[in-house]
Amino acid sequence: QVSQNELDWFHQDSEAQLKKWQQEKKEARDNLKALRGTVKKHTETNERYLKTIEDKEKQYNVYLNTFLDTSNKFANEKVKLEELIKKSQDDCQECVKRAVKAEMSVLQNWKETEVWKLSGTIAKAETNLRMLKALS
Repeated sequence: QVSQNELDWFHQDSEAQLKKWQQEKKEARDNLKALRGTVKKHTETNERYLKTIEDKEKQYNVYLNTFLDTSNKFANEKVKLEELIKKSQDDCQECVKRAVKAEMSVLQNWKETEVWKLSGTIAKAETNLRMLKALS
């Protein structure tokens, strides 16, 4: 009878232990299920963020390429404008030189014309002076 009591106690302890383990197993299963759900949510969130990052990176690359193209166009246009400015400055200097030469030519012609007029006046005066001497 003592052995039977011990066997009953052992049986009760085993059943209690089995119920405890089954409860722990159920809790572990529920926790695992909850963790799997959390992992799934985090994975989906991570995938959304990765997609958003990829889209933003593509958009950034488009903007960067547009910026670089525009920058290159403006740089080329700047070089062309600088060349035109240099050419215009050279042309302006050439025009100034030609204008100075033309003004010098006009002044030289005016001087020669005035000298010629004065020479003509001197020649008339000398002629008149000779006539006066001859008459006197």
